[in-house]
Amino acid sequence: MRILGIDYGVKRVGLALSDENSKMAFPYGVLKNNAKILDDLKKIIKKEKIKLIILGLPFGLDGRETHNTKPTEEFKKKLEKEISIPIIFEKEFYTTKEAERVQGKIKHIDASAAALILKHYLDKLKIKI
Repeated sequence: MRILGIDYGVKRVGLALSDENSKMAFPYGVLKNNAKILDDLKKIIKKEKIKLIILGLPFGLDGRETHNTKPTEEFKKKLEKEISIPIIFEKEFYTTKEAERVQGKIKHIDASAAALILKHYLDKLKIKI
């Protein structure tokens, strides 16, 4: 089953994909967060045969909501109206900063952050098995 990981941002949306066996996460790309974002995502979901979406829900290290928590929740509601596959929140804590620490500042850092979000979710699945 292919899973799409999303790192939602007000300006950019990072994407990551799992392999067919849902064991590994790979950066996929970055989309501009504009009026076409939902249409762009629907095309990717269809093309890649996505069966599940993992959406990073940002929290601060103190466990409190960040300035991007509410916009992410609103984005999930909009996306759910457009697609029929499940969307699961995965709590995330500064994944873009974590990706920058590992890779440095690169052009598609948001895709790497999405891969970290998806990897965290996949790792939890492995523990349950």
